Amino acid sequence: EQVSLIISQARELGYTGVLLGTDGWDGPKLPEVNTAEALQNVFFTNHYSPESTDPKVIDFVKNYTEKFGSAPTSLAALGYDAAYVIADAVAKAGSADPVAIKDAIAATSGLVGVTGSMTLDAQHNPIKSAVIIGFNEEGKQTYVETIDPK
Repeated sequence: EQVSLIISQARELGYTGVLLGTDGWDGPKLPEVNTAEALQNVFFTNHYSPESTDPKVIDFVKNYTEKFGSAPTSLAALGYDAAYVIADAVAKAGSADPVAIKDAIAATSGLVGVTGSMTLDAQHNPIKSAVIIGFNEEGKQTYVETIDPK
């Protein structure tokens, strides 16, 4: 809600430049509080977009929507990928041994899920794709592009 107010106040003060944000900006309040015009040149990163043309994303969105009646949020996509990381680690570990699974999770590298490519660093932080979201002329969130780490 605070982001919605910041955007509207910035536009009311005459700021027309680009506003950049993070994954917390994808809430439903932005288009409710702001006009479509105010949302032009507003971009934020997210974990995925249901508008992506990636075949994995298309299948995920289709299956999720059929089961739950609405497009999946980024949290649903992250949950799906978390389960995918675990399933991949169990397969690589070749057993149900918790230590072997933990080690296989830690060794995750280049695993491609619906939120993009994931590699865990030495501190177990995910190095992964970032999806850029903007707003179209009607003020609706729209997929811009996916940026993969180099």
